[in-house]
Amino acid sequence: MLKAIFYARFHQARGVSVVHQYPVGSILSTSPEKKPLITWSDISSYIIPPYDLCNDPLSICSNGYRVLAFPISLEDSKYDRNRFTFNICFVLDEDEDAQPWDRIVRKTAKLLTSLEEEEGLLQKEEDLPGLKWAGEERYPADVGIVYTMLENIFEDLNAYGEACVRVDDANVLNLRLDYEEPAAPKIHAWDVPLLVRSLPSPADWTWDLTLQRINPHIDGIKHVQRIAELADVELKLVKRAVKELVYYGRAMLLDIFHFQAIYTCNDEAASFAKDEELLDECRHYVAITPEKKATNKSDPKDLALPSRETIIELYALLQPGLQLYEYCITHKTLLTSIDVRRFITFGIIKGFLRRVHKYALAIESHPTAPLGSTKKHSSGSISRPPRSNEDAVREFDRAWKKAALSSGWATPPSAPANGSLMAKSFKSADRLRNEEDERLRWFLDGTHCFDEICVAMHLSEKKVVERLRSKAFGEVVLFNK
Repeated sequence: MLKAIFYARFHQARGVSVVHQYPVGSILSTSPEKKPLITWSDISSYIIPPYDLCNDPLSICSNGYRVLAFPISLEDSKYDRNRFTFNICFVLDEDEDAQPWDRIVRKTAKLLTSLEEEEGLLQKEEDLPGLKWAGEERYPADVGIVYTMLENIFEDLNAYGEACVRVDDANVLNLRLDYEEPAAPKIHAWDVPLLVRSLPSPADWTWDLTLQRINPHIDGIKHVQRIAELADVELKLVKRAVKELVYYGRAMLLDIFHFQAIYTCNDEAASFAKDEELLDECRHYVAITPEKKATNKSDPKDLALPSRETIIELYALLQPGLQLYEYCITHKTLLTSIDVRRFITFGIIKGFLRRVHKYALAIESHPTAPLGSTKKHSSGSISRPPRSNEDAVREFDRAWKKAALSSGWATPPSAPANGSLMAKSFKSADRLRNEEDERLRWFLDGTHCFDEICVAMHLSEKKVVERLRSKAFGEVVLFNK
């Protein structure tokens, strides 16, 4: 947000001076009650720099504010001392992104330069009778057009993010803030979408067929793969729909919630503990609502709300090495009236809680073949780990069919990838387990979290750990990060 805007120039008698400013008193003030944003003496020597540094963008930080400027130096015999030097300056908060404002400052300075070179507008305005300079009594006087231009730029950019200012009959200044759009997020099969803004009705908003199918299943609990299965929609279509919801701020992504997961607070927890309004919001969100009789009306006072101190203590007790089920057993007294799922979800949504993921790294994938070693096929090609779990499935199916066709075997009937009873009926238990172990082997390079592995394998975390400890994969190290 723009805090102030001012026009300054070097005057042969006054020196470096502020000619116009908006709001009044933001840079120079005649009232002791109104304190300027920036002490003018601290920045005045930089506002009009040496001639060699003019005609280039300039950024100055002072008193928690950033001054974006574009000093202009014009050389001509018509000016006193053959030179006219001025600057148009925009004042922002120091920590605000200055990149969108750079083009605004440059364009405004270039327009004023053109007006001065072609019409002498800036020089003529200083000669207008009744003109008041910033910091003088009864400033601003209703004289000239520069003050009005600064006022319109300031008000319109802050209100609308754009401005259309008519300088005179022949010149119009069009400005617009263009913020860089964030990159579209990558959606994984194990991501859990949660709607943070309600979707308009189909009558008011164009819904595609995929969104209509998956909308009833987006509840902040089911992951993308599960949503695709329940809605009977192809996985890549579900990913695309969820990606659009997240990109346009209608949904956010969570991790899969389960009681074997580990959660811990980050640096934002300190701010959360000091925010009473946010603490009260958390108390109402996580409290378990008691059942009411049909004859009684629901009264917010009847809710068994935990205290602020209890909420802070419970979040502080989440430790990096403590699984959620152990946490719940240890602190079951404090968690009596709290919905644990909502308790965790609130911290993730507000950003002060993070999930600690578990990974697996096989030191040796087989007693004689290290994991990740490349194998040359008869064709001379080198096999490499696939880029995702879907690639692993497709690559394994292709290899099986190629081997079957080349040897004259009959290829087995295609079966669902979800490990259903029908799929298992076509293969022996040992054969099915070997195939699953081959798929699991691709995820043991230390870069795939257990959420990804469990969703791809359609196994629980407990079952995956049992497989990894069966010695079929050699030595496997489990670690959290």
